[in-house]
Amino acid sequence: MKKGMHPEMKLISVKCTCGAEHKFYSTKDNIKIDLCSSCHPFYLGDASSMIIDTEGRVQKFRNKYGDNY
Repeated sequence: MKKGMHPEMKLISVKCTCGAEHKFYSTKDNIKIDLCSSCHPFYLGDASSMIIDTEGRVQKFRNKYGDNY
């Protein structure tokens, strides 16, 4: 491979608005995010933000293929 072709990857600290910090490799120096796994409702188990199957598609799939698909 050619040298100097790819940008340098460096370990940075990504900061969330909730205050959590995560370490990632990136070509950018400073990254701020709005949601992370510490504050996102999906990871917290907030039932009001979960997707609700109102048309029965999930149950129809389970009836057709079973739970061990």
